[in-house]
Parts: sequence; C-alpha cells; structure tokens
Amino acid sequence: MSEMPADAQPRAQENGTSEDERRPRMRKFSGLATNSVPSSQQRVQGNGTEDRPRSATPDSQGAVDIAGLRFNPPPGWPPAPENAAYGHPGSPGMPYAPTGQPLASGKTSGWAIASFVLGLVGGVVLSPIFGVVALRRIKRLGQRGRGLAIAGLALSGAWIVLIVAAAALGNLGSATRSPTTSKITHSGSLSVFSLAVGDCFNNPPGATSLTSVTATPCSQAHNAQIYAKFNLSGSILSYPGTPALTRLATSGCNARIGSLDKSKITNSMTIRFLFPLADSWLDGQRTVACMIANPAANITSSVLNP
Repeated sequence: MSEMPADAQPRAQENGTSEDERRPRMRKFSGLATNSVPSSQQRVQGNGTEDRPRSATPDSQGAVDIAGLRFNPPPGWPPAPENAAYGHPGSPGMPYAPTGQPLASGKTSGWAIASFVLGLVGGVVLSPIFGVVALRRIKRLGQRGRGLAIAGLALSGAWIVLIVAAAALGNLGSATRSPTTSKITHSGSLSVFSLAVGDCFNNPPGATSLTSVTATPCSQAHNAQIYAKFNLSGSILSYPGTPALTRLATSGCNARIGSLDKSKITNSMTIRFLFPLADSWLDGQRTVACMIANPAANITSSVLNP
C-alpha cells in the first residue's frame, strides 16, 4: 500500500480548523437556504425541524428575522419599527370600505336633506324623487345621509296613505251619480252649485243660505227637487244685490214652471230658488237654481214631466 504524499493531506490551519469547517454553513429551512440563526433565539426541537424564530423583531443593527429569513436593510434605509403592524382590510388603523363602495366623504347629501324636509311638510310629489336620487348618489359618491333619504321616503308614503284614506272617507259621505244617466244613485252631501235639473234633495227648513244639501235618489223620501236652472249676467266687480237678484230669480223661475208635472203638485208645495251671494258672485257664480219644495219630506218620486 502506497503512502499518500505529505503534501496531498489536508493542511491544518493555525487554529486547528480544516478548510471545510471554515466555509459558511447553510441550513435548510422550509425549502429556503438561509444563514444559521443566532443561538440566542428560541428554537423548536424534538420534531426534526430546523431552528425557526418565534417573532419578527429587529436587532441592534436594524436587521429583522421574518419567518426564518433575515432581512438586512441596505445603507440609508430607516430601521424597521419594533412593533410593525400587519393589518388586513377592516383591521384597526386601516380605512376600509366594502368592494364597490367608496369611503364616506363626510358630506351629507343635499338631496337627502331635501327629501326629509319635504316629507315632513307633505311634499309627496318631490320628496320620493329626491329620496331616490339621494340614495343613488350616496352609493356612488360615498356621501352621508342615507337615513335621511329613507326617512323622507317613509314620510312621503305615510302622507300618501293619509290622503287616500281622507279621500275615501270623504267619498263615503258624498252623493254619487250614475255614469250613464247622471241621476243620484246614492244619498250623500252635495254642493248647491253641483245640483242639476231633476236632482231630489232635502231642503233644510228655515235655512236662508246654503252651501251643501243632502241629495237622494228621487225614489227615496225627500222634500225638494230642482226643476230649472238659468244664468244671470253682470260684471264680476259689481254685485247686483239681494233685492235685484231676488227679483230676477223670481221672474226667471216662474217663467219655467212648465217643466213641472201639475198632477203631482199640491197646494202645500211652493216655488223657491237658490242664487249666488256676494262672495260667490265674485268667484264667478251666476247660476240660479229653481226648486219645488214641500213642508214635509214625504215625496217619493220625481214631480217633473217625463
């Protein structure tokens, strides 16, 4: 067996360490090559895994160990903070808005305010429109005031319900006409200016002025019926006065009694009329309504000629 030349043996260094031992050692950690971790860090032993640090903290030179990787900032970089915050969307310190919605700008939508104010005062036409516009702009621009817009819409809805209910209740007490014959088919209140020729109603005894009467079908008990109507002439600024209108109404109604069925007229019945007072005259009313009236409400048919 030949001897190995002396010069072929590994040369020991002065400190007794071989050249292989002096080479930098690399440790395998989770598939990444990294310099060995200082022994001062805590290690996890016993399961065959290599050393891994428990936290990411800077050392005195500003280097940080993150998940087993040592990061050495280049010259001129500020040192890493000792307590770096790693947030996620929605975590404290990081503004976050749902996808597709911009951050609220802090400005309240003027459309929302207008919708709410109009909803309070009964602006049922504009309030819903402004409320819908406000909700769309708030979603698109990230403004505030969504609650005001919704409240404006709710108030508008409440006003609409109240108006419809009031109208329904009012119609319950109003007289109704047939759409084909225009005759009264349901008893109820009716304005004296809406009385038509042939309408039967109950004339309040002793009344000197009327604004409305209770109209009834002529087949139901009543004490008066309109048999004629005609218009007067005169300036809107010049009211003729009660004596002049009484004279004109008497003359006109007496000239129109031919529409009455004389076989149904009794001695207790009288001719009366309705004419406009001063305020109604200024409003443009010029109609005189002629009626045949009975002291008792016991007429159950029309007294006009067929």
